[in-house]
Amino acid sequence: MAVDFDVHAVDVEEVTGGTDTSAVVWRLVDDEGVAWAAKWTTRPTRTGTRLVTSMAAAGLASTTRSRPTEGGRRRSRRAGGRLALSRWSDGQDAATVGLDLEAWRAYGALLADVHAHAFPLPARRQGARRGIRRRRRRYVAEIRALDAAAASGTDPVLDLWRQARSRIDLLLEGTRLVPGGPGDPVRCHGDPHLGNVLVEEAGELLLVDWDEAVVGPREIDLHLVEFSVLFEPATPEQLDAFRAGYGPTAVDEHRMVRFACIRALEDLTSTMSEAVAAGVGPDRDEALRVFTGILAPTGSASLVGARLRAALSSTTSGRPTGDVAPGP
Repeated sequence: MAVDFDVHAVDVEEVTGGTDTSAVVWRLVDDEGVAWAAKWTTRPTRTGTRLVTSMAAAGLASTTRSRPTEGGRRRSRRAGGRLALSRWSDGQDAATVGLDLEAWRAYGALLADVHAHAFPLPARRQGARRGIRRRRRRYVAEIRALDAAAASGTDPVLDLWRQARSRIDLLLEGTRLVPGGPGDPVRCHGDPHLGNVLVEEAGELLLVDWDEAVVGPREIDLHLVEFSVLFEPATPEQLDAFRAGYGPTAVDEHRMVRFACIRALEDLTSTMSEAVAAGVGPDRDEALRVFTGILAPTGSASLVGARLRAALSSTTSGRPTGDVAPGP
């Protein structure tokens, strides 16, 4: 930190509990008593750090302030990855403390500010996130590999995969839904679930963890509000408050559902693959907890179910695909 950012740490503590295996986060306190969050990641995309810097320069208070390197760069290169430094927030994540209806309205307004922010389109780079896709290995390849393992393997964990296979096929049908149009590209956080929203002491909300940031249709963000990935669905009243804060806009229902199906498939295939590879132990237990949670009544695969079936029905009944509904 001293070499890259001219910050002299006197206390360093690793922050645990995240699910991103490509990143490590530390809380450090410097010799002046200032607390910082240091994040090292192997993700190649730089859209998030550029977007955060641009938003801070525009005076938007929806994210923590980052510190540039001594050379003026947003991140430094260390140990095969990139290291970023930002001010530490003592806020608690909204998934833990919850939000009242006024905070849900503020949550919608916060995301609307991100989507409306003027930010130049980033150059496409090898390995960077493309649209809804989040993982380097596509879920289709993961499904083939898991099917092969289930056909020839004896691992009892694969029984869960076999039991879920019909639901996997339904989600795959959802990935083929055709949106009503290309959609206007906006600046998306990419993963704005409540676990990445911090509630400050005075009640302000901050968005953190911008590694999934991307320029694309607004439904990339909005589907995570409609179909929670944290096994705690929003109530109709909470969704109404969010929509009021976000403001009127046209949302493509087929794109929204399609993105939710892709997210569920990515999470299902990655966690099952992790469980198969982990062997007996806590890592397998955690992967299976997430896998079964996604399929549970409060999981994202179940939350999208009714609207997925309605969307599929509309494509086979002669109705136009990609019906655009007011919202979000």
